[in-house]
Amino acid sequence: MNSLISDAVLVFHFIIIIFITTGFFLVPIGYKMGWLWLSNFKLRSTHLGLICFISSEAIIGMTCPLTIIENIFNENQYSQSFIKFWISKIIYWDFPTIFFIILYSSCASWTVLMWKIFPPRKLN
Repeated sequence: MNSLISDAVLVFHFIIIIFITTGFFLVPIGYKMGWLWLSNFKLRSTHLGLICFISSEAIIGMTCPLTIIENIFNENQYSQSFIKFWISKIIYWDFPTIFFIILYSSCASWTVLMWKIFPPRKLN
């Protein structure tokens, strides 16, 4: 059961990463293409909030809460599922902390810039 929960947390983590990453590209492309759904205030606020949270985590040296939860449910497991093996390879990189601070801060800056250039609109 712990393995299933761990895999579910990992998949959820991966979905969040995909959401954040695709937002970096879809916002400017979508605005140029006239995709109105990309100006949704809640969607854009969620995207901005997540990348700012992730950048803050990196700066203060905090481990992602989803990683902590996954590790709790992964305790004492020596084998990995197929899903866990491949998604872990994609998500977890073995680079120095400064790399992630620079990467996430750059991504947060890009998101703020996109917010200024292509502002979201509040819907009633």
